[in-house]
Amino acid sequence: MKHKLDVFSRVIAAVIGGYALSVAFSFAFAQLLVWGKVCELNEAVMSASMLSYVVYFIVIIACFCRKSAWLLWRDILLSLCLFGVIYYMLVVKW
Repeated sequence: MKHKLDVFSRVIAAVIGGYALSVAFSFAFAQLLVWGKVCELNEAVMSASMLSYVVYFIVIIACFCRKSAWLLWRDILLSLCLFGVIYYMLVVKW
């Protein structure tokens, strides 16, 4: 039963956590590109959206490579907080 719960937690982390992390990355990275004057907003959104697929696949792979599901959830939540802070600092503060 414990193994099934661990696998279920990893699947949920891969699907829902990966999606949330890729969306947060996309928001933060697009604003970072605009703030750094690398490109205009429409190009930044397109670039960040394409790179968010890579982030999503990395999270899916990492979900089943981590030793502990708790460490996996910790990493996802810390990454979400990091991208949220970046987005907040670039959009709300400036």
